[in-house]
Amino acid sequence: MKNTRESYGNPGAGSGSEVIIPIGQSVPTARRVFPHILDAISQIQQFYVIESSGREIPDDFLTLRGQLNFFNVGFGAGFLEALFFALLLAITMIIVSDDHMRQAIAKVFSIINSDTFLWTINLIPVFISGGLCSYLSRFYIGKITRKSIDSLLIGRVSSLILKGLIIFFALIFFSAQLTPHSAWTIASWCTLKHNNHAAIKIYYVLMTMRPIMIQRAFEILVIFGLAITMPFAFIWGVALMRKIKTGMDRQRVEAA
Repeated sequence: MKNTRESYGNPGAGSGSEVIIPIGQSVPTARRVFPHILDAISQIQQFYVIESSGREIPDDFLTLRGQLNFFNVGFGAGFLEALFFALLLAITMIIVSDDHMRQAIAKVFSIINSDTFLWTINLIPVFISGGLCSYLSRFYIGKITRKSIDSLLIGRVSSLILKGLIIFFALIFFSAQLTPHSAWTIASWCTLKHNNHAAIKIYYVLMTMRPIMIQRAFEILVIFGLAITMPFAFIWGVALMRKIKTGMDRQRVEAA
């Protein structure tokens, strides 16, 4: 990987230390806006390659604007994660609430009768995003790299907290508003008052969903809590283990 080398405000630059500005940056600051999370991770990998080799990136390279770029990418990733989670949640709730639909699907995919399978499908966005963030643990070395990763994770956490609370209160609200009268009104509206049989079926599905909404609302708090804390715990845990291992290796060298 090619890099631009400059002595940028570093007292040691004149004495042989090398200050590195990553390729693609014409000025010593991270101002580029990343379209999506893969671009942000690629930039973090560039930082990691430089800092893990013992070279130095200027302390003020990652400005507040640069940290905000990583924050925004993390926030956007958390937003999409929560959006897909809410969509899959709505689908799985309908399947759980309608036994006829569930059994019809089970004739082709018998595993649909497993609640564990449905929850696993529902959690796919969380697994993907959480796994991607945990992947960053291997790059958690160096001042600039750590700042970038922390900004990315904080953006994701902020988004998940906001969206998790919105989904939680939305489920509680709709459960409270879903009375027999309102459920029949919705069912009639969905069928345009032309199909009484279909309206009755929708009515029973809605009324069955009502207690499930409350249960799912509190389950979501637990799931989003784990989704928020696990990447931080994994990344910081790996960093702590790496630090302990380095200290133990140093003690062995000194003892020898």
